Amino acid sequence: MKHLFMIITAVAFILVLSGCVGGGGPTPVTEQYFIEYTPPAYDSLSRLDESIKVERFSVPRHLNCHSMFYKPAPFKREAYNYHNWRVNPGDMATDCLLRDLRASGLFRAVFSYRNYENARFLLEGCVEEFIGLYEHGPGEALLKLNITLLDMDAENVTSRVIFQKNYQISEALESRTPEGLTRGMSRAMYSLSEQITRDIYDSVDLKRKSS
Repeated sequence: MKHLFMIITAVAFILVLSGCVGGGGPTPVTEQYFIEYTPPAYDSLSRLDESIKVERFSVPRHLNCHSMFYKPAPFKREAYNYHNWRVNPGDMATDCLLRDLRASGLFRAVFSYRNYENARFLLEGCVEEFIGLYEHGPGEALLKLNITLLDMDAENVTSRVIFQKNYQISEALESRTPEGLTRGMSRAMYSLSEQITRDIYDSVDLKRKSS
């Protein structure tokens, strides 16, 4: 009985070892991507003595993951194997806009949803699309954001909304690859970040002057 146990143990060890070494080779490493760009500059605008808090952006269920999606044809959505976004698109857009608002120097303070501090103006957002469109030509990076700016000092809750606006941009891709999609999405985020920051600035300035 003892010898039988030893034989079974040895066979099991050999099977495990062969599975690790002699299988289909090493498992491919998943590469991770993050959009990068230099924050926009606003040299012609003066600093406002107001603070803003940026809430964590939401995403639809199909974007609540790290997959790099692309659309090869109508009604189809696919994702790259072994290539992922470093974080989900909602968190990536939140972090980029938060960084850009701080780097702009246009406001007294810009707080994250991770901070305990409160601010008069609250920025909320939703990433509605974050995808490569490969149906025609070299392809495009499509980015859609829905942004809401709130005045938390408003006495009436119904009058807190200063503006709610949809932002959309498509950037041509250099190549239909994960790297090409990341570069295109970086340019798209830069453009929308600049538009959103200017709209926030104009709205906060107007609200401040009318208070």
